[in-house]
Amino acid sequence: MNAESKQGGFAIALLLWMIAGMSLTVAAVIHFARADTYMAELRVREAKAQALGRGVAYLLLRDSAMATYDPDAQSVVSGLQQEEDELQHTGQQLFTKRYQFGDDWAVSGTLRPSSGFVSLNNADRDELTMLFKGLGKAGEREAVAMAEGVLQYRADFPGFRYPEELLAVADSSRVVYDNVKGYVHTYRTGSLAASSAPTQLAYLARDVAGAEGDAMPAAGQPAPDNGSGRGRIEGRITFESIAEALRNPNGASDLAISAAEMEISLPGGIQLEQTVWVSGAGVQGVLRSGPVTVKKTGLTKP
Repeated sequence: MNAESKQGGFAIALLLWMIAGMSLTVAAVIHFARADTYMAELRVREAKAQALGRGVAYLLLRDSAMATYDPDAQSVVSGLQQEEDELQHTGQQLFTKRYQFGDDWAVSGTLRPSSGFVSLNNADRDELTMLFKGLGKAGEREAVAMAEGVLQYRADFPGFRYPEELLAVADSSRVVYDNVKGYVHTYRTGSLAASSAPTQLAYLARDVAGAEGDAMPAAGQPAPDNGSGRGRIEGRITFESIAEALRNPNGASDLAISAAEMEISLPGGIQLEQTVWVSGAGVQGVLRSGPVTVKKTGLTKP
């Protein structure tokens, strides 16, 4: 083989290597572009769901208020049908309604009274221990220690402003927090009302009450004086509420706060969940929008 033939062979080999390298580069660009497109679509979908959740929360407040004046309204129910059958709710009613937006988005929303959750600013030692042990899956000692940590936190500070502050209390556990974060709030609404609580919490509260031979306190009643901390600031914890509590130490429980629990259905079988805390007193409004979580996805990640 002469020198010219060898040079031609090397040139062809080099060209093939360059083509192979460019092919790999193009494939990598396409792969990352698809991933970026997927993430962008995910962020847009979450942003739309957040906006939609806030809007539906306002609609639920409006429609629930209007339903009280409409005896033929079919949207006021004592909880979801399964809960009604199993728990025989007799307390505050839940308001449920489904909304359809165009052909693509549908939202099923339920207004659940805040008395159906455990208040980090109101619950006494026994209620907190029940929560951390029963739903948080903590041991007896750990549950008692976390309950004491909550009471001490309320004694040292004006109160909880966010549920995430539960991680800052003494003897807190991330595992327990993750298990109970969906059953707590930071608004002062008196004692837990099992009749308005989600199924798991309602069963737990009633089992504990039955074992102790004592009924759950009525919704909105102040929790027993069981080391419950300062117990001065009622309703939403803000600078204004702190100042008002100093002027009016007795205060009153805020029962106008509700959790708007929503299930959002999208094309392709995608289902999202979100909880938005709202107030129906005075100027109605959204207090806090929870994160949008995926209950069921129909998309395949690249």
